[in-house]
Amino acid sequence: MTGFDIGAVPFNSDGWGPPDSSLPNLPNQPSNVPFAPFSRSEKLGRIADWTRNYPSRNFNNSRNPVDSVFDFTGDESFGGLAGDDDSSFRLVDGKPPPRPRFGPKWRFHQQRNQLPQRRDEEVEAKKREAEKERARRDRLYHLRRPGGNAQRREAAVFKSSVEIQPEWNMLDQIPFSTFSKLSFSVPEPEDLLICGSLEFYDRSYDRVTPKNARPLERFKNRNFFKVTTTDDPVIRRLANEDKATVFATDSILSTLMCAPRSVYSWDIVVQRVGNKLFFDKRDGSQLDLLSVHETSQEPLPESKDDINSAYSLSVEAAYINQNFSQQVLLRDGNNKVSFEEPNPFATEGEEVASVGYRYRRWKLDNDMHLVARCEVQSVAEINNQRSFYTLNALNEFDPKFSGVDWRQKLETQRGAVLATELKNNANKLAKWTAQALLASADMMKLGYVTRVHPRDHFNHSILAIVGYKPKDFAAQINLNTSNMWGIVKSLVDVCMKLKEGKYVLVKDPSKPQVRIYEVPPDAFENDYVEEPLPEDEQVQPTGEDYGVADDVEGGGGEEKEAIVAASIDVEAKEEVVVVTAEI
Repeated sequence: MTGFDIGAVPFNSDGWGPPDSSLPNLPNQPSNVPFAPFSRSEKLGRIADWTRNYPSRNFNNSRNPVDSVFDFTGDESFGGLAGDDDSSFRLVDGKPPPRPRFGPKWRFHQQRNQLPQRRDEEVEAKKREAEKERARRDRLYHLRRPGGNAQRREAAVFKSSVEIQPEWNMLDQIPFSTFSKLSFSVPEPEDLLICGSLEFYDRSYDRVTPKNARPLERFKNRNFFKVTTTDDPVIRRLANEDKATVFATDSILSTLMCAPRSVYSWDIVVQRVGNKLFFDKRDGSQLDLLSVHETSQEPLPESKDDINSAYSLSVEAAYINQNFSQQVLLRDGNNKVSFEEPNPFATEGEEVASVGYRYRRWKLDNDMHLVARCEVQSVAEINNQRSFYTLNALNEFDPKFSGVDWRQKLETQRGAVLATELKNNANKLAKWTAQALLASADMMKLGYVTRVHPRDHFNHSILAIVGYKPKDFAAQINLNTSNMWGIVKSLVDVCMKLKEGKYVLVKDPSKPQVRIYEVPPDAFENDYVEEPLPEDEQVQPTGEDYGVADDVEGGGGEEKEAIVAASIDVEAKEEVVVVTAEI
């Protein structure tokens, strides 16, 4: 075999490397050799080491840019020392060791040879668990509530306030979304006439707190009147005198002004007589009843027999509101304010509730004026100046429905209680504010009335009374006066274009819109009044409906029968609210 001649290796007795005599042609200093510092702390890497078997590297992706430019594979100047000392080299770091992130559990799981879960899988798993937990809580909540099943809220709402007859002709439907952009400014109204008499407000009720709550009294002998527009003798007289072209009441106007906030269905009768327009409520209409939890997301029981159903709560709220408006007054027969004319609906010698009717006129344009009957419930003398008050009561029927217990929160978190009411009863509060603005009331008093017991809907307590200026409260609940009058003006313009006849505005029970139907002239004119059944044939309420009312003082049989009669006979014109108020 051919051998490999390595040549003669001269011996250098003066040191290491070839002797100078054997390299006569080499310069004293190497040329074209870059500076390559060698330091253990820098650890830049070896230039060439033939003692190890390195895999082929792609120098284009090398982490050390020097290696990709210079090739020192034939130079062992630094390889020997680095290779000898690497085994004894230790990097000294003064930083403390990293602490475990999640304590002992993290160290335990760290020993398990498992791949970590992907981040997106973790997120999806957490979402699924959260949805399961939320569904479980919803099931438990609805099972604990009266009725024991989770009914959809819309099931109790999807019912029209009036039965649409097949012969009715639908002329137009107006979505509420168009109302939000309307705006119209009216000048200050003028008082044409003030009727009735007012009693003074009892300021001692401003100091009522949940700790010294006062029981709600019943005013059996005082009569309340909720007369529609065309049945009002004063409005008929003003119409004959051509004082205006459009006539309405404050309750009807407030319903139109706050229509975009309504959820339940309602209806208003429109009569076009000559060049005049009358807005009326239908016989048996529930405009005079007060909605409860109308804008809440929590469902109410659907059965009318349940004391917490939407219908039963409306009757109860109307009864509370009327008795509250008479209890907070100084009941002094001689100390009252009487106006130009007496109550136009009362007969001589009849005891009537404290109420003042202000017949006011607004100018809609040069040829059109609107007259409305507005109500105030009390009067006060402040700095020798007379101030008109409106009195309304919010009612709590069961803290489980609202989630806020008034007896515990009214003193410390009154703002939270009001915010909850604004969420659950936005339409009712907006209508009260609109009525106070229409009457130019100086103050609107809101009472907080609750049941003595959640299952006792006959006995109530007044927990607190708070006063607000109508304009300030309207700004607080985002009620725009210009928008309110814009809605009325647009509906008046639409109705004035109709030919003479009778029409009805119906709020769609399932959609945020109002429909206009043309109805026959004799529609809603039913003179037949159903006589009550004999006592032995009447359906008697169950004991559960009364809860603890039988054990509470004041819950007599006579009063219970009056409440039941009011609930059953709510279809009988204006007498509905009168009956409930006499309880």
